[in-house]
Amino acid sequence: MKTHKGTKRRFKVTATGKVVHKRCGSSHLNSHMSGKRIRKLRKPVVLQNKAVAAKLRRALQRREAGHGRFATALAAAAAAQAEQQAEGEGAAPPVE
Repeated sequence: MKTHKGTKRRFKVTATGKVVHKRCGSSHLNSHMSGKRIRKLRKPVVLQNKAVAAKLRRALQRREAGHGRFATALAAAAAAQAEQQAEGEGAAPPVE
């Protein structure tokens, strides 16, 4: 399956799986707008609709929130740490 190129240019998926995009209405006809409004339009915004965000992630073939290599690595590290603590409990208590 191919990545949708129009979506790729307009949206970005962050490391945590959030979908970020540029606000509309900032490209031209800005002379009547206040400076405050233009400054707000410059900033990227996180997509709030979770269903649409999931569709976009699939179109971009990017990470689902809470999945992927990073989440797997975190889970493996947590499991290793728990195993290490379990082994430490059976050993002699630390000397103070």
